[in-house]
Amino acid sequence: MSTTTNMYLEGNYAPVTEEVTVTELPVTGSLPPELRGRLVRNGPNPLSPPDPATYHWFLGDGMVHGVRLRDGRAEWYRNRHVPDGVNTHVIGVDGRTFALVEAGPQPIELTDDLETIGRCDFGGTLTGSFSAHTHRDPATGLLHAVTYHWSWDHIRHVVLGPDARVRREEHVPVEDGPMVHDCAITERFVLLFDLPCTFDLAAASEGEPFPYRWNPAHPARVGLLPLEGTAEQVRWFEAPSCYVFHTLNAYDDPGPGDRVVVDLARHPRMFATNTLGPAEGLPVLERWTLDLDHGTLRTEQLDDRGAEFPRMDERRTGRPHRYGYTAAVDDELELGPAVKYDLVRGTSEVHDFGPGRATMEPVFVPRAEPALGHAAAAGTDGDRTDEDDGWLLSYVYDATTERTDIVVLAADDMAGDPVATIHLPVRVPFGFHGSWIPDS
Repeated sequence: MSTTTNMYLEGNYAPVTEEVTVTELPVTGSLPPELRGRLVRNGPNPLSPPDPATYHWFLGDGMVHGVRLRDGRAEWYRNRHVPDGVNTHVIGVDGRTFALVEAGPQPIELTDDLETIGRCDFGGTLTGSFSAHTHRDPATGLLHAVTYHWSWDHIRHVVLGPDARVRREEHVPVEDGPMVHDCAITERFVLLFDLPCTFDLAAASEGEPFPYRWNPAHPARVGLLPLEGTAEQVRWFEAPSCYVFHTLNAYDDPGPGDRVVVDLARHPRMFATNTLGPAEGLPVLERWTLDLDHGTLRTEQLDDRGAEFPRMDERRTGRPHRYGYTAAVDDELELGPAVKYDLVRGTSEVHDFGPGRATMEPVFVPRAEPALGHAAAAGTDGDRTDEDDGWLLSYVYDATTERTDIVVLAADDMAGDPVATIHLPVRVPFGFHGSWIPDS
């Protein structure tokens, strides 16, 4: 795709140049005093002006953004450049902060104030690339990820311990070098997404900076790998020809029969006609049911509006869930309101932030943090609070002011007025993913 303009370098996709530190941010409303921690996020922010004809949204240096909340105050906002293309996510593990990307550079460790410490291979235990997405098993505290690289003839199930050291790594053979952005876990399995967006040698040879293309000849499939299993134990299921960046959650269906359920955002295809970003048709929220008794995969569309960046109460990871939260998007992934799905009742609620205002990925923060060690010992899921007893926090861009707010919603009153709005003096570009990292 050759063009002299590029939507991923314009408007709120455009990079910002300054690193900013601002303290004591103004707040409308009242910040819940229970919110003690940092809301951090990451996204592409190229330092040098790229060529609009070839710039891909997934490339370029990263920039992390964060706010620090404590005692009902927004103590600071910071944004800092992250080198080497580590531009996709930020997570906290073992009291440390890591910026993540897939398929190439290893994680970069950051200070609590978001300054770069340096590249991290988790104490010498990580071989090769990592992933932008980890899924923490609430029963064990282990973080599961699936990693890939263009040069491999396999993908890898990598398990990271709560001590930020890799516990196991299993290689699963695949063909064509598929792009695997995310995975999902249940109490028994990790779900592997082998879909028809694959490494394109011809594109790489021609100097394309992001050489992954839609490959309709590559069969779409989903694999179930036992959490502590071997590649020989993977069971593959034929899937619809599509692409999945993000899963909401997966779980073992309690019956009848032996089934695994996964909710996800399904794109009709990826990098077929638009090779600069994910703009190949409307992504929608779907439920896929894998029937182990019959070896089949059934799909069910949960909504007809566009949905991406799905999040949920992560205390329910790998367990049956009721609620999911997404950013509403159009067929070019332009962001809009936030949506809450009640997947038991089959209903949804929308929070419209107002004219010219668009939410980035919404992050759910429970009112009480789970006591993970106690939960594992007791065989429970931790806190017994309702699944939507908490807040939804997101960075919301306002095109009328060209600035960004952080909006705090009550998750059990999604359509209601914000609980609080933190006003930033700067613009936070549309990016990818972030985390609430509590003080504890």
